[in-house]
Amino acid sequence: MKLIPNLTPIDNKAIEELGIPSILLMEEAGRRVALRVHRLAEDMKLKLPQVTVICGKGRNGGDGFVAARRLAMMGTCQVAVIHAAPVEEMAGDTLVNFNLLKHYPITLYYGMMHDHLADLLSRSHIVVDALFGSGLCRPIEGNYRDLVNAMNDCGAFNVAVDVPSGIHSATGEVLGVAVQADFTVTFAAPKPGLYLHPGKSCAGIVEVVDIGIPPMLIEEDPSRIFLVTPHMVKNRLPRRKGLSHKYSYGTVLVVAGSRDMPGAAAMTAEAALKAGAGIVVLACPASAFQRMQLSSEIVCLSLPETDEGVIAPEAFETLRFSWNRVHTVAIGPGMTHHPSAVQFMDKFLNYLRFDFDGPVVIDADGLNCLSMMQQTPALSSRFILTPHLGECSRLIPMDKAAIQNDLLAACQRTAEKYKATMVLKSASTVIFGSNQRHWINPTGNPGMATAGSGDILTGFVAGLLAQGLAPDRAARVGVYLHGLAGDKAADELTQYCLTATDLIRYLPQAIQQLQP
Repeated sequence: MKLIPNLTPIDNKAIEELGIPSILLMEEAGRRVALRVHRLAEDMKLKLPQVTVICGKGRNGGDGFVAARRLAMMGTCQVAVIHAAPVEEMAGDTLVNFNLLKHYPITLYYGMMHDHLADLLSRSHIVVDALFGSGLCRPIEGNYRDLVNAMNDCGAFNVAVDVPSGIHSATGEVLGVAVQADFTVTFAAPKPGLYLHPGKSCAGIVEVVDIGIPPMLIEEDPSRIFLVTPHMVKNRLPRRKGLSHKYSYGTVLVVAGSRDMPGAAAMTAEAALKAGAGIVVLACPASAFQRMQLSSEIVCLSLPETDEGVIAPEAFETLRFSWNRVHTVAIGPGMTHHPSAVQFMDKFLNYLRFDFDGPVVIDADGLNCLSMMQQTPALSSRFILTPHLGECSRLIPMDKAAIQNDLLAACQRTAEKYKATMVLKSASTVIFGSNQRHWINPTGNPGMATAGSGDILTGFVAGLLAQGLAPDRAARVGVYLHGLAGDKAADELTQYCLTATDLIRYLPQAIQQLQP
């Protein structure tokens, strides 16, 4: 599904090139908001619930004026409108729709927060936010900030028009302060900021509605930002064939672990196996195997290690001479970034670049070792890097807060630096692939913020790669299933009690949900 940060250029094309009257687009937008508010009010089962619509002076405010008029026409609720800007600052369709309000049973208020308006909000059952919407690019300050805070504090059910006011529609960044919506009615195409935290946390349930913009204008829009959808993942899941054997589904070599962090290696290997790989070989320092519990199906390969229990540089020779029918490599979890591990990584990566043609996933300490190399190696799209914010900040380098404020830009910047496919892990995981497209993953929950979740993702992606998925597809499918398994686990275990290994246990439920 294509995501478009700002519909203004598309609106202008529809109006100027196709001749669609702008006031009709506003009318349909407001009508769709009113219908949603009407349904929500019915669900509350209250007699004449109080609905307060808060409008700015722009097109978003005009949509709010239409919604208020439509609600008043239905006669099923009491409607009040607070217009935050004086009438003389309104123009065009917004002014037309404001002037129509006086003909309907609507109570009008002008101004910012004072005791009377605070009392109105406290009595409201539903508050409609039509203050700014999409296109806002500066912080909300002064009286507007007070109004947003009052919306958040009044206890009503908040419905945002297009985008919660204060959310950057492209990045999800909070611009000073933002409306905490329970429901967002967005127009024509979803906005990236509704799926990128913290914007996602402010959007609540998102409903995309048609307001009469021709689909061809959406298709022609140059945005290269997309949402990973269940339909897409379902169609790209590897198929199991009747006439097949273990080698039909690939061999994953996991190079990971150390004496002090054996669990990361074990979880990665287990996850690759559960994701469908035919064979999984776990290669790690010999002492690490003594401290882990491992499924009997996983093949173990002991590697030379240092006195500290870290993989030794000469381990590369062990791997090189043990190489046999490996399709996919996953490297890094629990490996440490001890100098010996960096030396090993340098040698091994050189081999993977020039003498191995399969896909490679680099995660965790593999990424830390990569960031410590004297020269940046040019990889290729068959290499998938899976950093979290801290690891990404070392790869670029870039401040973590700046990365969080624009995940898409940071993801692309890192991918272009290393010439690789990127999976940037955060509360909203984003992907940048060889097709130069951004992908935002909608699944997952805060319960997955626990040690080992990233190691499980590495295994899932590696297992999918082994079964023949292209790197950018394996990244999208793996990330979506990882988050969906987390959602399934949280539903039964709660977010508090979810641990990383639960993601492996609930992967079957996630896959079953996508299958017919």
